Amino acid sequence: MQISINELLILISRSLDVSRNKINIKSKSEELSEWDSLGQLEIITSLDKKFEGNIDFEKLSTIKDVKGIIAFLKKKITEISAAQKLFN
Repeated sequence: MQISINELLILISRSLDVSRNKINIKSKSEELSEWDSLGQLEIITSLDKKFEGNIDFEKLSTIKDVKGIIAFLKKKITEISAAQKLFN
């Protein structure tokens, strides 16, 4: 499973119901009123759907910026790829 930076930014903007130009790689939850606890849940839910249930809600719920989400997803994608190689 892959997701580009642009796809992630679109996913976040849709989750928060804000225009795409309000979200960038430096965006942080404290800078956007829409990125409250419900916004965070929307982001997590959207990512969980995108990654077919392979998202750790607890870990992702503590991440409050786009850079942190990117780092989390890079690690998750690496783990998923490694697991797939084991079973192929």
